[in-house]
Amino acid sequence: MSITNSVLRQKAAWAVSVVCLAAAAAAEPRLVIALACGLVGAGVWRWPGRAMHSAVFGVLAVRPSLDVFSDRHFGVGPFATNPAVFFGLVVLLIAGVLFARRARHGEQLWPVPGLRIAHLWLLIGYVVALLSGWFFYDGPGLANGVREGARMLSIVASFWLVALWVAESTDRYRSGWSYLVCGSLIPAAVGLWQLVTRTGLQDPDGLMRLQATFSHPNSFGPYLVPWLLVAIAAAAVSSPGRWQLLYFAVAVATGALIVLTYSRTAILAAVVGVGLLPLLQARHLGTRFVSRVMIAALCFAAVSWFVGGDVIRARFQDISFSRAAVEAVAAGESENSFQWRLMNWGLLIALGTEHSLTGHGAGMTMVLNPLVSPVNDVPFNAHNDFVRWFFEGGILGLTCYSLYCILLCRWSIRQARRAPHGRSSTAFAVAAAWLALLLLTAGTPEISLQTAVQYELYGMLGLLSVSHLGDLAERPAGEHHYAIAPDSP
Repeated sequence: MSITNSVLRQKAAWAVSVVCLAAAAAAEPRLVIALACGLVGAGVWRWPGRAMHSAVFGVLAVRPSLDVFSDRHFGVGPFATNPAVFFGLVVLLIAGVLFARRARHGEQLWPVPGLRIAHLWLLIGYVVALLSGWFFYDGPGLANGVREGARMLSIVASFWLVALWVAESTDRYRSGWSYLVCGSLIPAAVGLWQLVTRTGLQDPDGLMRLQATFSHPNSFGPYLVPWLLVAIAAAAVSSPGRWQLLYFAVAVATGALIVLTYSRTAILAAVVGVGLLPLLQARHLGTRFVSRVMIAALCFAAVSWFVGGDVIRARFQDISFSRAAVEAVAAGESENSFQWRLMNWGLLIALGTEHSLTGHGAGMTMVLNPLVSPVNDVPFNAHNDFVRWFFEGGILGLTCYSLYCILLCRWSIRQARRAPHGRSSTAFAVAAAWLALLLLTAGTPEISLQTAVQYELYGMLGLLSVSHLGDLAERPAGEHHYAIAPDSP
């Protein structure tokens, strides 16, 4: 009887809440947002385990399909809402409530001590850029800084949620990768559909580029790079048979999709990542496994060149550093995108020297850049993370961001070396992806602005963050120091 009464009370409470929301919407629509956030927060506090699982599933499986909504257009303010923005705010809300709950119960707040300093430098960099924009450009500068800070904070919050979630049980390591695979199926299917129907992004020169569920091919290509490296690493360490053939087929298919995005950065990152795999694993796995990785990488490179060699040559053959090319860039008449980037970087660096110490402010590149996109009438991005950080955060912001990149990549390599044999190949693939996309492509295009790719990379890193602990299910209860308290009243 008591159970029935409890269920009735819960249903009555939800009915009253719906009525109150409807009444508030009629009186003041913006009030509904605050009330909805309050209800979500109360639900997260009451059912923390379910809320965390839902958030992790969204981060790993849902977010790649929402990136297409994140494209910006002329007249759209920094706080314009769309499904991608709404998703990030919900993740931030769930993480904030769970963080407060853990603080109240005296639990450990940051589950990965080795990354604390790296993200502290990132925080300092964003604070410098935010204050700079506020000081020099008042309200607009502050608004863009808050937007950029909240976006990056939601990405870090997603990593925090995944790391806590996977620490509760080793079974969740496999579940997390299953979620990631499920999340990649929709973009891959859409990309294949665009290939068959010729409905991808049409460049002005008539080139058809695959972009799948992403806002641009330059986002879809980098998103595929980690999957390429994971598939090659899995094929290298698998026993000969159907599984090895399956992994190799996935690698070839993923490489073909990368080539068809026509993203030079993605192609370069894929080549660099494939080259890094045997180097990173040399000391950990020994010569036998390194040889297998190298054979798998060479086979993939040969097949990819046979399938898409003409495409790759066409994408890179018009790059020139002749005197005529340099003069065309200087005059702003270059039609080559790489040469155009050189012009864009030079212009932003020159403008950045006006506030060389602290920069113009976070998010101000797409406000102050005099080069404007003819497609959406919005100023271009920097197309280079390090140039953008100098422009927006000055020397201080660039230094903080560089330290963050170095410390994060170093931690991912160390974590891969500590991983048990069954997970080490995947861990090294993730580390190679971070290195290739964050550092070794010289920051182009801005991986820190590729929100969906950041969710993917941080999600993979979160799953690997406690892999060195082995089988957590067999450890004493007192050693489960990362786990959140179960759902309770």
